Amino acid sequence: MDTSSFQHYLVGLLAIGNNVSALGAFLLHTQGMPRAKVKRLILMSSLACLLTLVLFMLVGTRILDFFGISVSVFQIAGGLLLGGVGLEMMNSRSPLPADVEPSASSSPKPNLSDAQFYSAAVVPIGIPLTIGAGTLSAVVLFAETAYRNGTLLNLLAAIVILVLVNTAIFRFSSRIMAWLGEVGVTIFIKLMGLFTLAIGVEFLTKGLGAIYLNLRDGTLASLG
Repeated sequence: MDTSSFQHYLVGLLAIGNNVSALGAFLLHTQGMPRAKVKRLILMSSLACLLTLVLFMLVGTRILDFFGISVSVFQIAGGLLLGGVGLEMMNSRSPLPADVEPSASSSPKPNLSDAQFYSAAVVPIGIPLTIGAGTLSAVVLFAETAYRNGTLLNLLAAIVILVLVNTAIFRFSSRIMAWLGEVGVTIFIKLMGLFTLAIGVEFLTKGLGAIYLNLRDGTLASLG
């Protein structure tokens, strides 16, 4: 598969950025909320995620330039991060944190103030439950490839679909948990973890390969 194709971006982002692993925590955070308010929360969270991902797509590589970080080094760092995320997903035992019991004290109250409501839509529902450091790192690395190959629209389309899929997952979270059960959700998370680990290894090998080529060319130039 072409690494700059729409399919490559979409499969990568869906594997890394899907929010199935956050279903248990999401249900816990929205426990006791009126259904209409939960829908508003999901919509606002999705908009926050979309804006954040598009922002990282547009300015992520410029941030790297500002701090003097090469793309190769960031590929290595991002690969290690994604590899860790993938291993964590593969070792997951349950989509619902075992150390957290549903209670009135651990979930938002139905009468949240507007400030608390908007804050909860962004943190923690949007970040990090929906998109985390691994997803943002992948978007920056995909954006670097997209800029070089002129496929930025493909990446943007993949981001929009990812946000729509995550919105649907949160919207039907109760049904998904009922249909799949904890075992089904855990198997899905482990499978996506394998894909995430593979993507992390891909970024890691690309970064190491680019650094090796730069060192080799520099050595040959000095000898010549």
